[in-house]
Amino acid sequence: MGVTIPPQAKRVRYVYIPADLHEDVQEREIEVEEGREVESLLDPLKEHFRAAGGVKTASQREAHRQQLVSQVGAEAVTKLSDDMMSAALDMQMVETLPMLVNNASSGYVAVNLYCDDQAQIKELPGNVRASQIADCCGRTMQIRGDAFLARLFDNDDAFVRMDLTLGEVSSSAPWVAAAAAQAAARMREGDRAADFMASLQRQRQQQQQQAKPTTTVREVSPAEAEKDAGNAAFKAGDWAGAVDRYAAAMQLDPKLTAAANNRAMALLRLGRHAEAEEDCST
Repeated sequence: MGVTIPPQAKRVRYVYIPADLHEDVQEREIEVEEGREVESLLDPLKEHFRAAGGVKTASQREAHRQQLVSQVGAEAVTKLSDDMMSAALDMQMVETLPMLVNNASSGYVAVNLYCDDQAQIKELPGNVRASQIADCCGRTMQIRGDAFLARLFDNDDAFVRMDLTLGEVSSSAPWVAAAAAQAAARMREGDRAADFMASLQRQRQQQQQQAKPTTTVREVSPAEAEKDAGNAAFKAGDWAGAVDRYAAAMQLDPKLTAAANNRAMALLRLGRHAEAEEDCST
């Protein structure tokens, strides 16, 4: 049976969850522009986070700089001009946290929680209500700063923004139950994976009793391998090559945030500031 793609409404509802407990959770609307379904939501969220987060202090900017160093390496960062570094530190990003994952079991419908990517660096207060929602979805985490919830359809062929209403922000909502079921399934898979890895570890220990290993190999995923190749190209000053490698990594694993951030840095080095800004919004 084929997948039914929902029509794209011109206006779509989503939910705002303020960190301030004295402020009510609110239902908001966006106008969805054809061909800009992703940006139609992320652009206003970026503006909100930029305004709500205020201007970073000198110590916060230094903390952000150190984060960039850890992502791309000190040598690569030293090759950036002061203007490029300033642009990188001023870029506002949106962190996407999947609550309900878009896969076959969910009909390729997802519910994401969006927050300020720099919330920890900006030392934003904890968001109790957003953290509780994440916990109900089986994703225990501390959310900082204001947050938003939105629904979408994405089967890799079509991307559609969908309504998420204020009434659906409840622990008893069907989408929350579905998200919790997904989390439980992932945990079961994790337990099986842990058992498998424990078995492998026992085999390695038995082998080590007979002979010492001559080399140590770090196992990485194909996406991580592409990201590492991008880092190598970046450090070598091959900015265009780094962009291509990071793009390949993101194609293999769209959730590999480090690859997206690093590609933005490479784009900055090429002087493609607008593309770097867009890259940080994907």
